[in-house]
Amino acid sequence: MKGNWKHIVLILMLSEVLFWVVGGMSYSYFVQNVPEFRMENKEFLWVLIGVRVLLITFLISIVGTNMRLRKYANEESLSKISQYFSSTKRTLKFTALLYSISFLVIAWANPQFGKEEKKMNTSGIDIMVCLDVSNSMLAKDLAANMNRLEVAKVSIRNLLRQLKGDRVGVVVFAGSAYDYIPITNDYEYIKLEMLSINPGMMSTQGTAIGAAIETAMSSFEEKKTNKAILVFTDGENHEDNALKAAQSAKSKGVKVYTIGMGTNRAVPIPKSENRNDFHKDRNGNTVLTKLNENMLEEIARKGNGTYVRANKTKVDTETILTNIDKIEKSKFKQKTFLEYEDRFQWFLGIGLLLLLLNGLIGKVF
Repeated sequence: MKGNWKHIVLILMLSEVLFWVVGGMSYSYFVQNVPEFRMENKEFLWVLIGVRVLLITFLISIVGTNMRLRKYANEESLSKISQYFSSTKRTLKFTALLYSISFLVIAWANPQFGKEEKKMNTSGIDIMVCLDVSNSMLAKDLAANMNRLEVAKVSIRNLLRQLKGDRVGVVVFAGSAYDYIPITNDYEYIKLEMLSINPGMMSTQGTAIGAAIETAMSSFEEKKTNKAILVFTDGENHEDNALKAAQSAKSKGVKVYTIGMGTNRAVPIPKSENRNDFHKDRNGNTVLTKLNENMLEEIARKGNGTYVRANKTKVDTETILTNIDKIEKSKFKQKTFLEYEDRFQWFLGIGLLLLLLNGLIGKVF
């Protein structure tokens, strides 16, 4: 049998390493350094991994064939068989097919480069959403099948669907606060990132509304844009002076709106989203929580905004939007690539050439 199978396996492995290293480095470079580059259908690149099943099957076949021949034939017989069977030719034929398919998949993903760059002006305001993720937000007093946090998430998604041109960021808070989603006009990205928001993401429990407002203020990017802060919380402020923070925001021209998540009925706080085990204090008594409307109304008043309250699974986003629309819109500069030139032709050409080579190599036997 012509061609040592160990050499064949080594050559195939080296070619694979070269393909993935060069391809991976090139893709990484363009993504990080060429903003006008994109893969139109980048999800198709996953097919490249599936194609590698062919490689594994071929390697098993090569090794199996070699073992069977050596088991049932002596050296003299192998010498005669090798006149009619070439593992090298078989390997070349397979390699051409493997990389032909690989380059055709890349062509299918369609690499593109931006052809025309334009700067567009859109109008809107900058909105920072402050979302309470303290344990009390796990209480289910708004709906039997949803806790306060889940209702707040649904309300924020509904709000995003109604916004037009405004940029939005998200601050999460409990005993402390941090900027979770930087301000952006990519609403789909915000919706996706919000899926992972939960009370377990904060190491310090409590409800620091003032810290949330201050974090939101420092998260606004441009000083010249008009701004608003929306606070989704049950209002049980235990950590700081939220009224002072709201008044400070107002003095800088930023309105603070509050959205009450909960009811006036005291309810227990579950230890998790799916269990009926409730938080208890040091004396073993079940900890209860209820909406602090007076606090939220006062924060909205100090922040020159308005207060609305969740009603079961609904929040009056219309009232919020009506008030936000009264704020003078600012103009944002955006850089967009309106036209893209396809570059799949290069990869399609290489793929077809390799496919042609596969046919020209001829029959294996």
